[in-house]
Amino acid sequence: MGHKLKQHDGFTLIEAVVTVVIMSLLMTLAMPAIKQSYTQFQMDTAIIQLHKDIRWAQKLADREQSKISIVFLQGNQPYRYIIQYASGEGYIKTVELPDNLTGIQATAIFINPDKTFMKNGHVLIRKGEIRRYVYYYQTGRSRVTSIPD
Repeated sequence: MGHKLKQHDGFTLIEAVVTVVIMSLLMTLAMPAIKQSYTQFQMDTAIIQLHKDIRWAQKLADREQSKISIVFLQGNQPYRYIIQYASGEGYIKTVELPDNLTGIQATAIFINPDKTFMKNGHVLIRKGEIRRYVYYYQTGRSRVTSIPD
């Protein structure tokens, strides 16, 4: 004689509650890492955009045979930078940096018509412990780098 097995059509309330509690704990543990990754993504995107804009401004200076400046506005959040003709004829482009940066270290960048920079320098954007840099050199070269977190 065989045994009849009971058939269950779903989960018990206890199984469902235990599953929800475990998922909640896992999400709570994962949230700081997700937030850190998102902040790093924002910073990487911002510094790459700045680097692209510097390269674009170099091409514009060459094409227009005019000096171009990139001026950083650091008074209020969100910080932003403006690309303009160095003569002050007007803005070419304005870009906002990510919200709630904890610091920006930059001076105006001046680009000559031959794509070179008037002087060496760097731009630092910082959010908490995350720091990203663009370095630029009188020769016209520039590069992006970060400090290990």
